[in-house]
Amino acid sequence: PQTDEALKHAQNAKVTLLVAVNKMDVKGANLDQVKAQMQQRNIAPEDWGGETVTVPVSAVKGTGVNELLDMILLQADVLELKANPKAEASGVIIESEMEVGRGPLATVIVQRGVLRVGDAIVCGEQWAKVRAMFDDQGNNLKEAPPSTPARVIGWSGPPDSGATFRVVKNAREAENLAE
Repeated sequence: PQTDEALKHAQNAKVTLLVAVNKMDVKGANLDQVKAQMQQRNIAPEDWGGETVTVPVSAVKGTGVNELLDMILLQADVLELKANPKAEASGVIIESEMEVGRGPLATVIVQRGVLRVGDAIVCGEQWAKVRAMFDDQGNNLKEAPPSTPARVIGWSGPPDSGATFRVVKNAREAENLAE
């Protein structure tokens, strides 16, 4: 049911699908059975005459991961997926939390533009003046270009996961929009 729900979201968003078939290291794993189930859901695998790239992987053993990354890059090239680094920064909230000593913080992925320390951003009812950003290793970031994940500190409260954020002119405007 979870997979069907995720598939429905992807189809409603009208995005190109790429399927990673995980747990191929498990005894009894059957790639053809998975492809048959994909065919039943109208997402035919490439090697069965469809358009959906399908890559068998094992997260535990790490097999197929390089091929998956190669297929992602190939799809991005074929579809000419590009982000505009000169646009106003915007992106999506991956997760948020209240951290003792730091207050509300959120992990974001920048989808357009470049997010910088000092920017004012708004996300639903929450807003932030970006006081600091960190990468996944905890290193300070001064800016986060497109496709970069960053932990952002300076929120008025924890924003909702999955919500989008955007940069606005200043903190006052961000606060007014959030209200």
